[in-house]
Amino acid sequence: MAKSSSIGIDMAIQDFGTVMDRKQQTGAMAGDKPGRAARETIYVGCAVVAIVAFAVTFTDPFIVTLAGYTCAFALFALSINIILGGVGEVPLGQCLFFGVGAYGAAIGMGKVGLPFELAVLIALVLSVALAAAIGVITLRLTGAYFSIVSWGLTGVAMVAAANLEEITGGPLGLFGFPPIEIGPLQLSDPQTYFAVTATILLLAILFLVALRRSPFGAAMDSVRQNPHLARSVGVDVARVRLKAFMLSAPFAALAGALAVPYTQIVTPEVFSVANTVDGLLMVLLGGAQLVVGPVIGAAMFTLIPQAMNLDPNVRILVFSSIIILIMMFAPGGLHQLGVALRDRLGRKTDDDRSR
Repeated sequence: MAKSSSIGIDMAIQDFGTVMDRKQQTGAMAGDKPGRAARETIYVGCAVVAIVAFAVTFTDPFIVTLAGYTCAFALFALSINIILGGVGEVPLGQCLFFGVGAYGAAIGMGKVGLPFELAVLIALVLSVALAAAIGVITLRLTGAYFSIVSWGLTGVAMVAAANLEEITGGPLGLFGFPPIEIGPLQLSDPQTYFAVTATILLLAILFLVALRRSPFGAAMDSVRQNPHLARSVGVDVARVRLKAFMLSAPFAALAGALAVPYTQIVTPEVFSVANTVDGLLMVLLGGAQLVVGPVIGAAMFTLIPQAMNLDPNVRILVFSSIIILIMMFAPGGLHQLGVALRDRLGRKTDDDRSR
């Protein structure tokens, strides 16, 4: 009895210490708020300058178009990280929404004759509705069970797309689209395609940064760290997980739609789990706890193999080996390595100053 009382006192002291630390951190963050806003404004300005400079400097159509596709796929990696880094689940079926976006844009333009932007908007709405229907059923499961069931749904979607030839074009898919454009912007132009996808990616990052700082972002964080403790303090875990799932769907669908100008064809392979695995590798490589981590991972995952002219199978082998090493020595990805390097250099600088 005395021992349990002692343990309770220790836990209370730890909780009080944690609360005080959080108050101090919150106070420090409040005091540093203007400085943080200024830094973030500079970061956004640098990103805009980098986008413009890349679009103007590089004239090789293949490189610029590939960079645009990388931005689109980075958007898909961000959608995966909403679930993985947000609520701690592995969404192996996320390519389902990627395919909905791709097929939505292709069918809207090729079969119905809708403008690209309207077809994409309809695909986004459908993806949210589909995520709500699937999430109500699958999010009752957690861990590997959720991953396996969501993976199975992508197999169903692939079979359906291969057999509904009148709508999806069957195994050969849909191709031969009219000129893809957003208003006056022709996405067939490499520079325009890159500028559009990079701008959308930048806006998505800003939205996710604001989301992480919102009360809903804090609720997602609490669910990821300890769902039982989150439930005990009043967080509706099921609702938070469902909202996060529904929020991730339009990001994936938009990525699928923006990939169409690059691929110029949509086949049932867009529902392949290999797309989700690629996205997961990007997230793990860049770091799930950093908003731009998946973007860094997508850039490395896409551009480096092209620069080194790696075979796709060799690429998977190389990056899988890198992921294993990162998971063994730095589970937080390149973000963790960067923070460790920064701390080490900072400590070294302090030591040099003290001498």
